[in-house]
Amino acid sequence: MSSTRKRQKALKNLRSSADRLWNDQQEILDRANHVAREASLQLGEYTKEEVVPRVRIATKNASDTVAKVSARNLANVKVAGEQAKSKFNSDVLPAIGGGLASAAGAVGLSDNKTVKTAISKVSPKAAKKQSHVGTYVAFATAAAALVGIGYAVWQTFRADDELWISEDEIDTAPTV
Repeated sequence: MSSTRKRQKALKNLRSSADRLWNDQQEILDRANHVAREASLQLGEYTKEEVVPRVRIATKNASDTVAKVSARNLANVKVAGEQAKSKFNSDVLPAIGGGLASAAGAVGLSDNKTVKTAISKVSPKAAKKQSHVGTYVAFATAAAALVGIGYAVWQTFRADDELWISEDEIDTAPTV
C-alpha cells in the first residue's frame, strides 16, 4: 500500500512538529531542573542564615528554663526532705521509742542495759514539749500492732485439736 504524496507530506510535517514539541519539552524540563536546583540552594542558605540561629536560641532558652525549673524543684525537694526528717525525728521516733519502752517493760526487759541503750537512742530528749494528736495516734497504732502480734503468736502456738474434722465425722453426718 503506497500512500499518496499529500499524505506523506502531512506525515513529514507532523513528525517535524512532534520533534519540535519534544525539543521544547526538553528545554522546559532543563529550565525547571535549573530553577529547582537554584531554589534548593537558596533554601539551604536561608536555613543557615535564618532558621538555624532561631532554633539554637530557642533550644538554649528552653534548656535554661529547664535548668532553672530543675534547680527550683531541687531546692523544694531538699526543703521537703528536711521537713520530713524533722517530723520523723520529732514525732515518729519518740512514739516508736515509747512503744518499745512500754513493750520492754511489759516483757520484763527494761532492766537490760542493751535494751535501755537502744530505747534511749530513739526516745525523745528531756525537752519539754506539748502533746500532739499525732503522738497519741502513734501510741495507739503501736499498741494495736503489739496486740496484733501477740494474738498472732498465741494463735500460732496454741494446741487446738478441734480445728480438724475427721473423714469419719463427714460420712456419719446427717443429711438434711
